[in-house]
Amino acid sequence: MTSLSLPRPGCCKWAEGDAGNYTFPCNNRVEAGVSYCDAHRALVYIPPEERRRNRSGAGISTSFRRIAA
Repeated sequence: MTSLSLPRPGCCKWAEGDAGNYTFPCNNRVEAGVSYCDAHRALVYIPPEERRRNRSGAGISTSFRRIAA
């Protein structure tokens, strides 16, 4: 059995690995209540307005959009 790897308290929780064999290689400090450092947050965070735009199908050609009948 492999040893359990957990993120260090107060550090970025960016995980790498697969199938339960994760490591937390980022040692950047984070504020209380924040999961990722600024660099990793920029990779995973999608602003609410962009999520709404993607959900509404903006930018998708109408020829590909399904229409409920």
